[in-house]
Amino acid sequence: MKYLTVIYFDTFARFFHAIEDEVKDTDPNAEFLHLSIFPSGWAYLKTRRRKTRLLPLELLKPNTTHIDVSVADLRTISNYHAVVGAHSGRANDAALRRRSQRYVDTIARIIDNFRPDVVLLSGDTRIACEAMRYHLKASHFPGPVFYFEQGPNGTTMLDRQGVNANASFRFLAAELTGQGYEPEAARKLAKYKRNPIYRATDYAVIALLRVFGKLPPEWDTMRLGSYPEYGYAELTTAPILEAPVPGEVLVALQVPDDANNIHHNPLKLNDHGLLQWVLTATESLGWRVRVREHPLYKRKYSAELYDLLGATDRAILSAQSLADDLSAANAVVTINSTTGLDAYLQSKPVVVLGNAYYDHLPGIRRAADQQQLTDALDVAAAKGGFADSDLDPRKVFAELKARYLLPGHYQDADLTTPALIARELVAAGEAAARDDR
Repeated sequence: MKYLTVIYFDTFARFFHAIEDEVKDTDPNAEFLHLSIFPSGWAYLKTRRRKTRLLPLELLKPNTTHIDVSVADLRTISNYHAVVGAHSGRANDAALRRRSQRYVDTIARIIDNFRPDVVLLSGDTRIACEAMRYHLKASHFPGPVFYFEQGPNGTTMLDRQGVNANASFRFLAAELTGQGYEPEAARKLAKYKRNPIYRATDYAVIALLRVFGKLPPEWDTMRLGSYPEYGYAELTTAPILEAPVPGEVLVALQVPDDANNIHHNPLKLNDHGLLQWVLTATESLGWRVRVREHPLYKRKYSAELYDLLGATDRAILSAQSLADDLSAANAVVTINSTTGLDAYLQSKPVVVLGNAYYDHLPGIRRAADQQQLTDALDVAAAKGGFADSDLDPRKVFAELKARYLLPGHYQDADLTTPALIARELVAAGEAAARDDR
């Protein structure tokens, strides 16, 4: 049996290396080919004598394979990078279409030569995985395809349809009741301490190629500024905190270049647009609005967001812990941040404006426009929540974990999940082989 994978960094490579070992414990003749998007992933596997190729380098090789792909599909394949690389200007669109075509052609060549029986992808967005998904579907690939992603609270997603909002269980979650399940504390296991040399290699190569104007778009990052420190500090110490208010809503921002924020944000809300919506929705309630940045991106959001915070007397920038923010909140609004799930587990009313794997859990409210957001927060203020029953969110989540998620995380020091994934890969591959007979 042959297995084809797509990975990113050395931390992913370690995890997929362990999956390969587990599969080979069952089938010593199994063959793996790992396609790495970044040098760190390639180097980790190469130094351990695993079969791997650096995908951006593969694109430079002569290739007689050509697949006809429409302009619309090419744009879909590279959509994430079009947003992240918007600083490159209009010329970036044509360059990304050419890059997408090259990816599809290269992946088609690799699949034709390697002939995999099972495919395992890290995520389901960004150019390499989008190109792989496109070709597998267009060529009617007969074998099983799996998608891997880190899950919430120390878990792992392994899904045949996709991850995040594309996960097959997203709509099925509405039927969960939690009956027969007990709440579980979040797993806090020791984390893997990576060798910094691997990631440093990525940074060095990226810096060098950027100097010469040869940086592949899949290695580029969104250009983020830093809001001035003097203005930023004032936003967390506003007099608003001294005034009594009837309630408070927490706005949970997320990483600006997060794939969920780009692919699963149908309203195309940016950070200051989100804040303006919440300010409008809570105007009649008189609620205070507290905005929480992702902890790794403080001062990195748009100047418009920080300017809006400074211009209103009802909004404040959070300077406290997530636990304190959730404790003070009467409701939480987010596009699709995991903070929404954290709030749900504390029985807080949650309104999701984007698409998320958890947005159909009983008791979570989705809003598709400004009026629906206003109505949802009015209900939260009047009733204290959206649940139509006495379901315990913690038990509901325990059922979600048991049914659709795997225990363990790819960055755990002691990896246990690869054995579970290997079992599913082998079983699916053998089932597909039997069907072909």
